[in-house]
Amino acid sequence: MPKKFFNLRFDSAPSQDSVGGAYLAPEGQGLPCCTQCDQQMIPFLQFTLPVAAQLPFAEGSRLSVLMCPEHNEIPSFESFDARPLPPAYWEQGEGHWYASLEKSQAMHRVTGTPTLQPAELVLADAPADEDYRIAVGGAPDWVQDDESFTCACGSAMAFVCQVSDGFEFPKLPDAPEQPDSSSAKSYVLFLGNEVYVFACAQQCDPRAVWITVQN
Repeated sequence: MPKKFFNLRFDSAPSQDSVGGAYLAPEGQGLPCCTQCDQQMIPFLQFTLPVAAQLPFAEGSRLSVLMCPEHNEIPSFESFDARPLPPAYWEQGEGHWYASLEKSQAMHRVTGTPTLQPAELVLADAPADEDYRIAVGGAPDWVQDDESFTCACGSAMAFVCQVSDGFEFPKLPDAPEQPDSSSAKSYVLFLGNEVYVFACAQQCDPRAVWITVQN
């Protein structure tokens, strides 16, 4: 599978592929809330899987990764290796983040508290900055040892995308600073670690998404 990259473009209204801005949710759903503080989460990444990346999912599937503006901790370090993840593993996390891979369906925009500076995700063959990038498809570039995961349904968890260590998501000027961020002007995802997103290759459930980090 070819590796592609998303660059951020701030000079136009975000499309359906964006960071920040309104959340494009399935009909009947709203913004998820943090179970630790009840605040609405904010969309860090949301995009329709690009055909050019040749990902092994249903055409038109859409990835969303949201996180609480107040809680910025990493997902659990518990290692599952190649063993099957536990049933409904997406409900057993820390509760401050939400990820889904929805098959093509009717969506509607949900607006929360403006926090991140909205930007369009523009697909490219190379990143705008080699050190700070959002990579889609291909093979993960592991910072430490390789990791692999098996969904509770028995299917392999396929690699979707990767956000580089230290990647900053600029915030709106009036938005509060993010706790534990590396910058007063930006937010980071999971303390700014290298973030890897996997999803069940069979898409047994929209929430069958697993996120792991390395540094």
